[in-house]
Amino acid sequence: MKKTILINLIFFFSFLFLIVIFLKLINAFVSGPPRYYEVVYNLEKGTIREKKEKLVFYKSQSNKIKTNDFIKFNSINYKNLNFSGPTKIENCGSFESGKYELIYTLDKNGFRENNDELYSKSDYVLIGDSFTMSVCENKPNDLKSQIQILDKNKTFLNLGVGADNYVRQLATLTEVTKNTEFQYLIWFFYEGNDYNDDFAKYEFYKNNLTPNHNQKKKNIDQRNDNFDYYAINNKFKISNLYKLKVWLAEELNGLSSILKIFKKYETLINEEEYEKVLNLAKIYLDKKKIKKYYIYYIPSWQRLTNYKSKKIGYYSKNPQIKQLDELKYSVKKISEKYGFEFVDGENKFINLKNPLEVFHYELNTHFNPLGYKLFAEDVYENIIKNNSIK
Repeated sequence: MKKTILINLIFFFSFLFLIVIFLKLINAFVSGPPRYYEVVYNLEKGTIREKKEKLVFYKSQSNKIKTNDFIKFNSINYKNLNFSGPTKIENCGSFESGKYELIYTLDKNGFRENNDELYSKSDYVLIGDSFTMSVCENKPNDLKSQIQILDKNKTFLNLGVGADNYVRQLATLTEVTKNTEFQYLIWFFYEGNDYNDDFAKYEFYKNNLTPNHNQKKKNIDQRNDNFDYYAINNKFKISNLYKLKVWLAEELNGLSSILKIFKKYETLINEEEYEKVLNLAKIYLDKKKIKKYYIYYIPSWQRLTNYKSKKIGYYSKNPQIKQLDELKYSVKKISEKYGFEFVDGENKFINLKNPLEVFHYELNTHFNPLGYKLFAEDVYENIIKNNSIK
């Protein structure tokens, strides 16, 4: 009997070992989004935010991010920048870095860290969502600061706002820059979610662009300068079972990617709606005699998780990549039709040895400091540098 049990145990563990080797081999050549929702989130209690916070907390424990790796709002260096509005705390750090919050000062129109004179005259206007705004990265790790490091002679008015898609971004452009003299527009399109919008809301957006876009703000300028508001003190109990679930979610990514070969993905963007927006934008920009206007296409985490499959030629055949390529083709086709120069940001990231290193802990977050540095370099090389050559 004991011999039978021993044989069965050996067989069982040998089988598990072979499964692990099989998954490892697949993951060496094929990758995709880890199955966190199926294997981790669905087996945990709490809200989806709490589940994401727990995963980020677990991943952040071995990371050495320091809360002094940026310019603090209560420092002399920051105050000397002379932003005019109240200070705002973004409660985003718990599911981004897991270490620090974003704290910044608004300008007179409620946007992030613009000197008010930029609304009179700027070289560049930046429009986009949370990636343009640089959610949860404090100065100088944000996109605008990184661009200014590369070109100190140009001025940039950043009108990026988290959760704004292309119709609301059009409303921001046409309303906020009415009295702004500028030469170039860079309009950022994030393929992860910027395709969802409804042109019927355009007039509503135009009439409801309130200061700070209805976002809550908190003035903390008068608090004790020695107090550290940035640090996050989340605590979660991380069991061995939880670690196992996370490991399994990550090891299944290659296999799940292969199994998607028969899955059909829906078309993401309504081309007719997007055309209406870019047509109005062109009319507005031409009336203002803007020199050049660009669409910069930001690749998504979902796309970059599939980077390993380029080794075996499966990348472009992956149904999810086909869906995202279809989206990119639509954006490129329509943008060029209306006079925008299209800049594809995919190559800057997909050709890295590990493209996922530009996200916090390789999770589906916004860019980390490295990500924004590379992002800024690509914008500079493909747009700003070219316009500076005489």
